[in-house]
Amino acid sequence: MYRRSYGNTLERLRIAVLSKHDLSTLGPGDKLHTHDKIMALAKQTQVILFTPYNYASGDMQSHMKIIQFSPPGPRFALTLTVALFAHRKDYDCIYTRDPLLIALAVPLKAFGKAMIIEMNGIPSLETEIRRRTRKVRAPSLTPLICGLMRMAETIAIRSADMVLPVTKKMRMTIIRDYKANPRRVIVVPNSVDTTVFRPLEDKRVEIRSALGIEGETVVLYLGTFSDRWRGSEQLFQIAEAIQRKRTDVVFLVVGSGPLLAEMKVKAKSVNSNKVLFVGAVDHRNVPLYINAADMYVYDAIQVPTRLVEKQGSCPTKILEAMSCGRPVIAPGLPDLEDILRESKGAFSVSSVNEVELSIERLANAPELARSMGAEARRYVKLTHDLTRLTRSTVDLISEVLSSREVKPGG
Repeated sequence: MYRRSYGNTLERLRIAVLSKHDLSTLGPGDKLHTHDKIMALAKQTQVILFTPYNYASGDMQSHMKIIQFSPPGPRFALTLTVALFAHRKDYDCIYTRDPLLIALAVPLKAFGKAMIIEMNGIPSLETEIRRRTRKVRAPSLTPLICGLMRMAETIAIRSADMVLPVTKKMRMTIIRDYKANPRRVIVVPNSVDTTVFRPLEDKRVEIRSALGIEGETVVLYLGTFSDRWRGSEQLFQIAEAIQRKRTDVVFLVVGSGPLLAEMKVKAKSVNSNKVLFVGAVDHRNVPLYINAADMYVYDAIQVPTRLVEKQGSCPTKILEAMSCGRPVIAPGLPDLEDILRESKGAFSVSSVNEVELSIERLANAPELARSMGAEARRYVKLTHDLTRLTRSTVDLISEVLSSREVKPGG
């Protein structure tokens, strides 16, 4: 049991976690990562989860207290402050991955509650790019919507006792653009559960057999097919180019989304036996498909400049592939470049041609692919393990509370 001293008392740290994600149904992506982070926190300290009705998964019930108090949407936002006030004696600080929810919780600072935000993105910026690259209702309202979000982010960040961005680049943006106190902004990178995402050689044989794959080299492409800017169609240009020269490379495409049908049309020119679409898979099976592959190609070669400049990059999908012992091919973006270089388990690329050359290099040298994968696994366990980083987060929160001399149940 994790215990920490506050002033002259010794009490277990109690964290109110705010989430508006529907965690009752999980799939690869942000909902799953939010679920895993909350569960990891609950294994190390006491958690009380505030969420809309029926938004908590069944496995959360036995690990934490869950307060479900409203339907999702605007009513949840309007009643969140009331719910937090009603249960104010049950927690010592408020934690969330959503700065907009912290903005709503700011009144609880009057009761001595510390505010902690983990930021794996900047919502106003991501919303702006999404609305400008997709068909949306009332596109003319984009500046107003993003402006209001930016205002809420500013309130949240300046009110927070600690902000935990996942990249160095994002830390710089938070300090520069939101005028945050640098001492309160600490980088805690994205993490991966290395006990779930791990090498599974026995399962590798099974799933390759089920997919009809024999001795071919398998290139994994794990995507959501939701944003056109990611340039997902480039993978199929690469597949076509490689298969003009050789037939021993299979492209395994996992995931679904609004652009998937379009991607399948673009893939028709490629040997259908060498591009396998498996669609959406249960999140529990993602490690199996990663293990079925020999390498992983990140699903974005070129990222919008503003997104890179403001947020940097530390994709969880890359960490998951590395944790399974697979070499990675990814763009050398700010922050991500450090991971690719330090892991010794990845190739940094800057063009479609470099992706193609890297795939062929690994396909021609299976021993190199295996050794790079082993290096990647060691690196992730050391620097991005979920349990290790959650422990660091709990320690940081405890230090914040100790410095404030917060009394539990205040």
